[in-house]
Amino acid sequence: MDDKKYFLEKLFEMFHIYGVKTLTMDDIAKEFSISKKTLYQKYSHKENLICDVLDFMSKEGLDEVDRIRQEYKCPIESLLVSGARMDEITCKEKNIFDIQLLKYYPDIFHSHQISISVRIIKILKEDYETGVEIGYFRRGISIDLYIKFLITLFFSAEISPLFTEEKNKKKLSVAMKLLYLDAIVTDEGKQRLNELKEKYQYSNI
Repeated sequence: MDDKKYFLEKLFEMFHIYGVKTLTMDDIAKEFSISKKTLYQKYSHKENLICDVLDFMSKEGLDEVDRIRQEYKCPIESLLVSGARMDEITCKEKNIFDIQLLKYYPDIFHSHQISISVRIIKILKEDYETGVEIGYFRRGISIDLYIKFLITLFFSAEISPLFTEEKNKKKLSVAMKLLYLDAIVTDEGKQRLNELKEKYQYSNI
C-alpha cells in the first residue's frame, strides 16, 4: 500500500474482473499481502475504498484527456484519441464493476457520475467552442444537450443489456464519439472527421 498509485490501479482492475460486491476486504488484503487490520486502518469501510478508487481513476483518465488536448489541437482528433487507456482496460476485462456498483452501491454510483460529469462537460464545452472558431462545429445548436446525450451513452452502455454481446468495448466507445461528432460537425468538419477515421482506421465503425 506504500505505492498508492499502484494499489488503486490494481484494485480498479480487480473490481472490473471480480465485481465491486464480490471482491471482499479479505481478498484485497490477501492480494497485497497485508493484514486486514492494516487495510482497515487505512479504509474503515469498503465504501471508502470504492470511492477512493473511483476518484483516483477518474482523475487519471481526465488528466490523460487534458494531456491529449495539449498534444492534439484539433478538437475532433483529441476526442477520438482520448480515453484510449480506459478503452484498453474495458476491452481486456469482463466488466461487472459498473453493474454491481449500480446494484449494491447506488448512492456512490450516482454521486460519482455527477462528480465526473462536471469536468467532462467543461472539457467538451471548451472543445466545442474551439471547434466553432475554426469552422469544424456548427453554431447555434443545443450543445449542452448533445454533450449530455454523449455522457449518458458512456455511462449507460456498460450496464445496458443491449450491449452484453458487444465484446469490442473500444469499438463501442469510438462509435459513441462518432455519433456525437456527426451531429455537430459542419461540412468542413465532416471532411476532417472522415480524414481522421481513415487515419485511425475507424471507417468501418
